[in-house]
Amino acid sequence: MQDTVRIMLITGPAGIGKSTLCWEIGAKLVEAQVAHAIVETDELDRVYPKPAAEELEQLRPGATDVSALNLAAIWSTYRALGHSRLIMSGVIMHPGFDRRWILAAIPDAEITLVRLQASESTLAERLERREIGSGAEEQLQRTLRQARRMAAESGDGLLRVPTDGKTPAELADTVLLETGWLA
Repeated sequence: MQDTVRIMLITGPAGIGKSTLCWEIGAKLVEAQVAHAIVETDELDRVYPKPAAEELEQLRPGATDVSALNLAAIWSTYRALGHSRLIMSGVIMHPGFDRRWILAAIPDAEITLVRLQASESTLAERLERREIGSGAEEQLQRTLRQARRMAAESGDGLLRVPTDGKTPAELADTVLLETGWLA
């Protein structure tokens, strides 16, 4: 019997540092020799044209989301290699919906939702370093809308992690301690 799959879902508005935190957590797990895999949810459905519902149904009856199909395919390889820990990152504006498609892909998973938070000035500063070109202001406004909505949501089982003034290493230590992944 394999271990229960533990998923750490790193979420927050665009530009808050989800990918950077995943890399840092991954490095700390490697240092501790803890087997794990990392998947960015944005890459699971980055395809054009988007597949139609009929195409997905042909691939797997009942399938409605290409992200779930791709996650199931990727995870089947990692699981066959003996992995039981998965770090995922994504904006995740609708936690209930996202939990459903993730569990459709990995039914035996326990998901810990980690919501990164930052002040609007910190978000603006981070995006200024990351975003260039004509879409920068539009991205800032989208990020601020996401952050406001996420700050207003309630959620049982949601680990909120303030990121202002913290390094990626400090945040990784906090998240690993709070989730018990190094215990």
